[in-house]
Amino acid sequence: REDEALADRIDSSSYTPLDPGVFSINLDVEEAQAHDAIRACLREVERVRARPVHHEELERARANFLASEHFERESVSGLASKLGNFEILGQDWRSEARYFETLEAATVEDLQRVALHYLDPKQLTVGVLQPETSSVETTPESLKRAVAAGIEESARATSAPDPTHSDAVPTRAARAQKNERTGGRSGQIVSYALENGAQLHVKPRRDIPVVAVRAAFLGGLLAQMPLNAGICHFLSSTWTRGTETHSAAAFARAVEDIASEIEGFSGRSSLGLTLEVATDQLEPSLDLFAQVLLAPGFDPDEIEKQRRETLAVIERMEDQLSQLVFALFARTHYDEHPYRLPMIGTRDTVAGFDRAALRAHHDRLIVGNNLSIAVAGDVDPDDIAAAITKRLEPLPAGRSFSQQLPAHDQAPSKIRQGVLHKDRAQAHLVLGFRGLSVMDADRPSLDVISQLLAGQSGRLFLELRDKRSLAYSVNAISMEGYAPGFFVVYIATAPDKLEDARAGMLEQLTGLVQDMPSAQELDHAKRNLIGNHAISQQRNAGHAAHMALDGLYGLGPGADQHYAEKIAAVTRQDIARVARRVVTLDAYTEALVAP
Repeated sequence: REDEALADRIDSSSYTPLDPGVFSINLDVEEAQAHDAIRACLREVERVRARPVHHEELERARANFLASEHFERESVSGLASKLGNFEILGQDWRSEARYFETLEAATVEDLQRVALHYLDPKQLTVGVLQPETSSVETTPESLKRAVAAGIEESARATSAPDPTHSDAVPTRAARAQKNERTGGRSGQIVSYALENGAQLHVKPRRDIPVVAVRAAFLGGLLAQMPLNAGICHFLSSTWTRGTETHSAAAFARAVEDIASEIEGFSGRSSLGLTLEVATDQLEPSLDLFAQVLLAPGFDPDEIEKQRRETLAVIERMEDQLSQLVFALFARTHYDEHPYRLPMIGTRDTVAGFDRAALRAHHDRLIVGNNLSIAVAGDVDPDDIAAAITKRLEPLPAGRSFSQQLPAHDQAPSKIRQGVLHKDRAQAHLVLGFRGLSVMDADRPSLDVISQLLAGQSGRLFLELRDKRSLAYSVNAISMEGYAPGFFVVYIATAPDKLEDARAGMLEQLTGLVQDMPSAQELDHAKRNLIGNHAISQQRNAGHAAHMALDGLYGLGPGADQHYAEKIAAVTRQDIARVARRVVTLDAYTEALVAP
């Protein structure tokens, strides 16, 4: 994927149920490169069978695997899953201890022995899914030739000594060190103002030795125009492809060596960076995090790789009808506002992104007065504040993007329709309205309205799918932004049921506006929202995200702590009032993708 550009996506997995499972390599490729990609996969598999992996590779993989175990323990569902799986697959939930003993003791020779036994080409199955009108001939014989070529290529490469191999076995002392966790104001948010204008919010949670960090800047779609649509998404994807002092490969190795995860994100109203790491590797992770934030490399070769991958995603989206209908809704519903733009961009805009454009966009948005950063997890507030303040000292103050926001455009005053024809035996329909901003006091009521309609106990599911069999999928979604977002209902149906589906959706929306929900229905919806919110807040990453974004949008870093009480306070009268405010049945936007 990185060196030879033979795959847009590639990963491997090991599925180990009670009976013999499957070890698989899965990849998305361009048609013309399929055989070369299969050849390269077999070359790499055979390398693992022909000679031991490097000790450094094993330690990196081991550290990352063990770190992921900490993160799984952040949620009760993760713990329950582990207990159940080890009870069934290991015959005793206590067998987890033996499992980890095996992982801790595994050597490079163990890995080679297992690879020789299980990854034998004689036991290989290759499956290819390609377009019906493919220009590339794929036959069992052509696949066998690709496999054989990969094995032969590996044999030539591994016949010579490995110049990078070392017999030295690195110590695992760093990974095994115990972190002395001090006391602190556990569960309470502590906020700090940095000299460059950035706001820092810290929530210590000492039960699991992991930390989540999120740095959020106003931006995303809000900071884009039609000529550079998708630039924030492209920036966030290119951000971690090296820094001014690390190549992309060197940066990836440095992150993996300490079992850290650093990723960019971009949305409708924000962009930024996330970090998740075990507590004992927090300090070196912050160094890398700050490097990405302040001094990204934007290497031209990496930009070209990201361009290729982004264009491949845009191409694949043509087959994702549910995504296409929401993109059609956005550009039909909004006149000029950037919320109408595609998050990932277009072929034309992505083709024009270069180092100068990315650097200018970065320097415009990545400034102290536009930054809200949050930390949740196993930290002391004052210590982490000092560590972050020191690393972000070079960040210029600049000015907040809130002073440069695009003007809102008016909500539609009449019914709008957008239609896209696709040669598929499906119809996808969205009916929607102008929604609320994140600052709007009616957000809790609209959340409850969405819940009344959505889910397997919601009106849309029960009436249109369960009773009338009109839907493959049906949902209601409220999407708020720093600017007013949208509220929509969505259905995927058979083309011959489209008219009945549309009528059924309008019927449910009319009932929502005209009649208040029963007390029992309202209570059920509120309990669902409160319960799901509590589940979502088990992980440190969830807390960091809410603190960073709520602080960025001016709601205050602790706004999310009052979510349950705000939902509980919603009344039947609130539902009726907000439904009439948002659901304007003489001025909705309809988007349809159908044959």
